[in-house]
Amino acid sequence: MEARARRSLGIGIGVAVLAAGVGYFFLGGSAENPDDRAVGSLADLADLQERDDVNVLFILIDTLRADRLSVYGYDRETSPALDYLANTGIRFAENRAQSSWTKTSMASLWTGLYPSRNGVVRHVDVLSENARTPAEILRDEGFVTAGIWRNGWVAPNFGFSQGFEIYQTPANQQAPATMRRNARAGRIDGTDIDVIYSGIEFIRAHLDQRWFLYLHLMDVHQYITSDEAAIFGDTYSDSYDNSILWTDLQVGLLLKELYKLNVENRTMVVVASDHGEAFGEHGSEGHARDLYGEVTLTPFIISPPFMLSPPAVISSRTQNVDIWPTVLDMLGIDVLPGADGISWRPLLVEGDGSEGLPVVGRDRDIDFAQLDRNWGKLEEEPAPIVAFREGALRLIHHTQQPDQDLLFDIAADPDEQVNLLKTRPGDAARLLKEATDHLNAETVYEGGAPEVELDEMHLRQLRALGYSIE
Repeated sequence: MEARARRSLGIGIGVAVLAAGVGYFFLGGSAENPDDRAVGSLADLADLQERDDVNVLFILIDTLRADRLSVYGYDRETSPALDYLANTGIRFAENRAQSSWTKTSMASLWTGLYPSRNGVVRHVDVLSENARTPAEILRDEGFVTAGIWRNGWVAPNFGFSQGFEIYQTPANQQAPATMRRNARAGRIDGTDIDVIYSGIEFIRAHLDQRWFLYLHLMDVHQYITSDEAAIFGDTYSDSYDNSILWTDLQVGLLLKELYKLNVENRTMVVVASDHGEAFGEHGSEGHARDLYGEVTLTPFIISPPFMLSPPAVISSRTQNVDIWPTVLDMLGIDVLPGADGISWRPLLVEGDGSEGLPVVGRDRDIDFAQLDRNWGKLEEEPAPIVAFREGALRLIHHTQQPDQDLLFDIAADPDEQVNLLKTRPGDAARLLKEATDHLNAETVYEGGAPEVELDEMHLRQLRALGYSIE
């Protein structure tokens, strides 16, 4: 494979270190790197559409904010395995989820549609059976499709099993007390070890088939860690970092098995998250309360079935609704029908190497996120808030309490601390109109999102995640 030098509009190229010993920590202390992928360039991404043997491993790490990963600039070494994937692949530097709680965010991720367009915004909402999901598309293309999950918000009764031939929670072993902080996040059985080992067994059983495997990891959400990973301290924020390192160790274990089984050169690994976590940056902790950056800025990494040298960093702003349009396009498979998200493949593969890459993507540099603050209260009227960004300006609009509206310049103020609503009233009014129009958009699916009645058992399981549901 031949490397091609590139400059870009919206893409920066980093420096890869591909010598033996890369990923030393997550590979278990061995200086030998078992990753046997060939070394390629961005130009080689185009060839993936011609292949019929590429598997897809999709790792969803629940509640993972991007800025707590080393490869995203964090000063703690929390993520050696994820760093390795990014440093031999593609990292999307500023990616935003479409909500700050799992069900709404995952409905957008799987459909490529904003929440107002797929209708999944409250705890009783179900993903419409008219949705065509990536699992359905890949199944119809001949992939064996499997999902292994531990978060009840993506359970089959909410419509998230569509297209999966195998869709289940793993056999659980209750995490020992030494691995679990008495955190506000609630308590569910098992740990992500159960998911990882179930995933490894699936891969071993389907070595001669083309597969799509979705693993939904929950230990970061639950602040689970181990003695070997609890190295950063014991505050809530420290415990979060410890749990990221613990989860990264599990991802590393999975990658080592991929390499041992010699399927890495025909497997695309995709890493994402549904939302982040707050630690008092705007007065609250946790998630599912607001739409600030700490709960919406999430990682997005693609590791192709070869090592990119140099690795790619997409500096244009992306969204979770872009994930599956991009992945499916890379595989040469039809994109999600009617998606709000776009594929970033053209930006990666269609440059001439001299004058930069073509201007591709959205007609406008915008994104949306949405949260119904009464999503868990059936007796209360909906109270949606919506975040609309255009360029560097980001408006957070509270429909029921517009006096709490906020306007930020995220280029000058990335931490969203200076409210410009009163000093830039023209911009605020313009963005407010777009945010309101967006909330009033009709759903794509006739009749909107169906609803399901939850029995007490399901409610207890969901409350165990730490959410208040009435």
